[in-house]
Amino acid sequence: MARPANVPLGFSTRSLRLPAGVSVLVVDDVHATRAGLAELLRLRGLVVHEAANGHDALDLLRTYPETSVVVLDLRMPQTDGYWFREQQLQDPAISHVPVIVFTGSPDSEPLARLQLSHVLLKPFSVDVLLEAIGRYCDTDAGTS
Repeated sequence: MARPANVPLGFSTRSLRLPAGVSVLVVDDVHATRAGLAELLRLRGLVVHEAANGHDALDLLRTYPETSVVVLDLRMPQTDGYWFREQQLQDPAISHVPVIVFTGSPDSEPLARLQLSHVLLKPFSVDVLLEAIGRYCDTDAGTS
């Protein structure tokens, strides 16, 4: 399969199989990163919502509480990933949704208080991201 024009180089489209209907919220202030991840996940058959900051992400998660997993950048201007996660944990309607954080500079103390499901260090491969998403979905996902 040829790489679609809007999927950045280095992103694999041959990875874990995830079940159709899995819903992922991708949160990143960098449009190219957010759009690239979202397109890749859509190519894998996932339903994807996108947010550019923590505030928009919280609104989307409240609108779609059936979201399977949130993929969240921590470092964003305005309302960051830390703020988002703290607000999410205070809302019983959405506090159960697992959060996979991706960051370039983890600080273990703040990360521990966020009760995260998974932390990915940048740079990471798409295969690693899909494997992490698969852990929080009802699936018998295997490699293709």
